Amino acid sequence: MFRREREQKKISQWTVSVRLQHHTRNIQRIEGGLRQPGVLLALRMVVAVDAEPGDFFETLFEESVGEACDEVLSPPQRVSVTYQPLGAVEGLKSIFGPLLAQARLAVGMSQTAMAKSAGYNLRNVNAVEKGQQEPGVMSALALVAATGVDIREFFDQLHHASAALPKE
Repeated sequence: MFRREREQKKISQWTVSVRLQHHTRNIQRIEGGLRQPGVLLALRMVVAVDAEPGDFFETLFEESVGEACDEVLSPPQRVSVTYQPLGAVEGLKSIFGPLLAQARLAVGMSQTAMAKSAGYNLRNVNAVEKGQQEPGVMSALALVAATGVDIREFFDQLHHASAALPKE
């Protein structure tokens, strides 16, 4: 889906690789399905082609995960959450996890229930929520969908939170 978005906007792989400071071969592998990016790299890729993160990830969910998981809540039933600003945390590998924890807690779901619903290992869910581990983009989508929160809102918030972080 990323390739389709990039080609519609007439942006070359080279331009994306320059914007991301990643080798063109890595972009080719991701677009070819040979490699799944982590959720934050996927977010950066979406932003690099000037796409709206929330819209992109919601469509990706509907096209990929949604077809296989009809028992997951449909978009009109999704819960809207007011996210709190994420403070700087030492040793945090990914801001996805703390934001996911906010979403899960807002709907009153346990880590066990979320892990089971998403088909994800509970130990990994714990590491993800602590920011110690970053899931691949499809696992991230499954985890967010398992909470029942609005996917578009979640990924827009993730984009805003990651943009607010100091650049390395």
